[in-house]
Amino acid sequence: MATTHLTPAERTARDARIRQLADDGASARAIAREVGVHHTTVARILRTAPAPEPTTPQPTERTTPAQAAPAERTITLTSGEVRAPRLLHPLDPHTVQDLNCLMDPRTGALPEPIRRILRAAANARRTTMRTTAHRIAAEQ
Repeated sequence: MATTHLTPAERTARDARIRQLADDGASARAIAREVGVHHTTVARILRTAPAPEPTTPQPTERTTPAQAAPAERTITLTSGEVRAPRLLHPLDPHTVQDLNCLMDPRTGALPEPIRRILRAAANARRTTMRTTAHRIAAEQ
């Protein structure tokens, strides 16, 4: 019943078949038996996979103003150039997933205790890096 190692095309076809069976009124368990996955996988796909786009776009009537996009944080360099901050090192995908799971879904911020722990660990690493840089500079 495992469906691991599907190619993106196979996964898309499977998800489309699951959606089609759901639209026809089949239960999650019946779909799972037919497709060969667990019924919770069917429920997750139906809950998270986007529905197919309609062939003719329907104009949507908006009754409330659109929420403004959050301002992108920027840094100003000594040259006066303004640019968005970037990571010095790429983050491990598992770390990114963990951080996304820990974020508050309403505010998009990390809880304060986690932010304090991360800040303390980063400050300790910065101190080590500064000490090493000063030592190397003094040796030259």
